[in-house]
Amino acid sequence: MIRPHRTLSLLTAACLYGLLAVSCSPTVDYGYAPQTLRALNELDEAMLRGGEYDAGRQRRIASLRRNLAAARSDEEHVRALLDLQQVFVTYELDSAARFVDSLYAFARSRESHNFERIAALAETDVLMGRGLTDQAETLFRQIDTAGMTTLEYRNWYARYNAIVWRRQAEASDPGEHRAWLDSLRRIRHIRTGVESLPAFTRIRERALELADNGRYDEAYAELEPLRHKELAPWNTAVLYYDMGQIAEQAGQEERAVEYYTRSAIADLQAGTRSYFSLYNLALRLFERNDLERASRYMQRTLDDALACKSGARIPLTSSAATAINRAVVNDLAVRNRLRLWTTAVTSLLLVTFAAAFANALRQRRRLQHSRRQLALTNAELREKNRQLTRMSDRVRDINAALVDSNRIKDRYVCQYVDLSVYYISRLDDLRRMICRQAKTESPEALIRRLSLPQNSLRQEFAEFYRRFDASFLEIFPRFIEQVDALLLPEARIEPRSPRSLTTELRILAAIRLGITDSGRIARFLNCAPTTVYTYRTKLRNMALDREGFEERIRRIGLFDAEEHLYKTDNEK
Repeated sequence: MIRPHRTLSLLTAACLYGLLAVSCSPTVDYGYAPQTLRALNELDEAMLRGGEYDAGRQRRIASLRRNLAAARSDEEHVRALLDLQQVFVTYELDSAARFVDSLYAFARSRESHNFERIAALAETDVLMGRGLTDQAETLFRQIDTAGMTTLEYRNWYARYNAIVWRRQAEASDPGEHRAWLDSLRRIRHIRTGVESLPAFTRIRERALELADNGRYDEAYAELEPLRHKELAPWNTAVLYYDMGQIAEQAGQEERAVEYYTRSAIADLQAGTRSYFSLYNLALRLFERNDLERASRYMQRTLDDALACKSGARIPLTSSAATAINRAVVNDLAVRNRLRLWTTAVTSLLLVTFAAAFANALRQRRRLQHSRRQLALTNAELREKNRQLTRMSDRVRDINAALVDSNRIKDRYVCQYVDLSVYYISRLDDLRRMICRQAKTESPEALIRRLSLPQNSLRQEFAEFYRRFDASFLEIFPRFIEQVDALLLPEARIEPRSPRSLTTELRILAAIRLGITDSGRIARFLNCAPTTVYTYRTKLRNMALDREGFEERIRRIGLFDAEEHLYKTDNEK
């Protein structure tokens, strides 16, 4: 049998579960490793701090503008213009193009072939950013490499590497893709030998070359020390992007997701608007069906590409964002249908819950009424029990008193029958003696004979008290002990002999036998009533409980009487 409150609890749990299913989207486990999930959570936080990172980029631009204003030589001026162009080429291409124009103008003003070559190399970056790869390659091939400085040579190889990388990425034909990939690998090998190449770039290129040859563990070993160095955010972004590329080549999907996530965090911290890490990450999350994150990341990529005016990435990102958003819409439709069904089931459960709740309330009211009736009945039974207990106590006292009276009667009737017969015999002997003496002696002699001596009376009273004491102590063997227990320690009564009572004890014995009047007690003891009153007052003053002393005396032996009653009943 199912209890009402149990049923109510089950229905309540079911309804709450249904409501939670309707109101909350389920938490899906996409199989991320703990370190990957931590990185994704950090990326989500970084996306919320975009304004802070953009302000950092603006401060860097302001610092470079101050360097341009403070330039003292032509080389410093060109270096400052180039730095500004490099900052803006991944932030705002129109501004980067204006700085390229400034480089061209300054080169013409100084009639410097080297400065013009630097301007051309910077222009290839802007053309690549706008998605004009053909024009960038044409311009790059027109650059005269004769007389290049070490710095120019290093920058020339960097643009060459970027153009070839873009060609192999855009190639749709497999054969063409392999050809451009081979060219990219040759350039990487040559570039590692460039004398002016920075150590950071040299290590990266060497690691990528190792990965191209399938030596992935060695490639990771090359890059791993760089992770523990203090790098600028843009260098950190490049480092993790390269590690993501290596992981992707090695088929290590989980590591690729983690490294692309770390690269995207660094891109955001650097205030960059032109990047591939967040785009690649969004595609991999889309493959894992993590549509919510994939949609947010791809939308952020598209927004940054639009802000940067990057023609190379806007079409690619927008098509990917459209595909992801379409998948999100489909997923939402499925979830909405699930919510609809869940809402219907939950509504049914709520109706059932309301009916069960109403039924439970009715049963609860009935139960409360039954409990109140039971409480009243219990109260009446307790009162009856108290009355029965009082009546039982009263009957017990009466039975004890009856047994006590019977015991006293049984013992004293025999004693006083014997005593009465004894005194009747004595009176008869005295009568016969008087009759004989009346016949033989004179009246004076008879009077002398009737005047018995006082010692004879005392002997008679002594004999009477001896018989009384013996009879009383036979009925109440612990009487003296129980009387002493009611008195103060210093007032305890010591009898003159073991089977005799003192005057005080005889007064108390008379009280125990029901003789409470002092006059009757005085006649019994052959003394004055004042003597009896004095003894009674003295005994009360020596008692532990003065007010209840005589009542306690009257109850001595009742317990023994009850035992006698129970033994008699059992014998019967």
